Formats: sequence, C-alpha cells, structure tokens
Amino acid sequence: MRPQPDFIHEFVQGASSRTLLLLHGTGGNERDLIPLGRELDPNASLLSPRGKILESGMPRFFRRLAEGVFDLEDLKTRTNELADF
Repeated sequence: MRPQPDFIHEFVQGASSRTLLLLHGTGGNERDLIPLGRELDPNASLLSPRGKILESGMPRFFRRLAEGVFDLEDLKTRTNELADF
C-alpha cells in the first residue's frame, strides 16, 4: 500500500452515505465550495481538499505550462495523488 498523501482539507459529515468531492478553481481553497456542496445535496458528506500546487501564490490541483496548456505528466501524478487521498 502506498502512503496516503496529505491534503489540507475540509470534511463535513452528512446524514447520508453519499460523499461529494469538491475541487476549487485556481486561487480557491478548501472552504470555497462547501456552501455549493450543501446546496447540491443537503444530506451528503462533503470532502473538499486544497490544491497543493501554487501558481503565483494561488493554490491549484496541477501545473500548467501556460494559460490553457496543462503539464500532462504532473496532471497524471496529481490525479493519482488525489485518488489515493
């Protein structure tokens, strides 16, 4: 078993067995989408991690090489890291 990556995150326990994964945009944080998650499903648990990559001091989930140009190797790495979390 691989070690689990650490993410700064918010987890809000819900009344149902459903869990929504909430991923903020560039510059957001783990608290930004909690109200939206509650609106989408008032009974679901909410899991909202903060992206670990910084771009100009703003968190995001993967690197990009330029506006609209993703670093695909980093995207694969970060996708696996998030899945392991």
